[in-house]
Amino acid sequence: MSGGPDYSRSKARNEAIRAGLEPLGPDERPLGLKLAIALAIVLGGANVIATAAAGQYPFAIVIAVVTGALVYGLWSRAYLAILLFQALLALTIIVSALALLFAGNALGVLLCVGLIVACAPVFWLLVRVMARLQVPR
Repeated sequence: MSGGPDYSRSKARNEAIRAGLEPLGPDERPLGLKLAIALAIVLGGANVIATAAAGQYPFAIVIAVVTGALVYGLWSRAYLAILLFQALLALTIIVSALALLFAGNALGVLLCVGLIVACAPVFWLLVRVMARLQVPR
């Protein structure tokens, strides 16, 4: 009888996957990163417009500056910016899934499902980008 589960197969599989990863080239921006940049611009712009339409102009400026800094960090492939964006994507997916419970009409359902459909693939694609950023040259 063993003292716990055998992790040797999963450890070997993880090592094989890591060995197959190539580091990102100096100016390489994979599809996941490009989609993340586009999504940050679209969602950030929508938030700026919605905040400005509500008459909260100083807050709209703050959102625009923060979104711009995040987009710059994604473009420059800063690991922490990508990690932060993944956290924001995960939070968006979770909140949208929970909001489906309280959606009162078809528009609310479509908005929640649309956010999930837009954010989930980008989140998944960024996992590989982050792994490739960590591969030593």
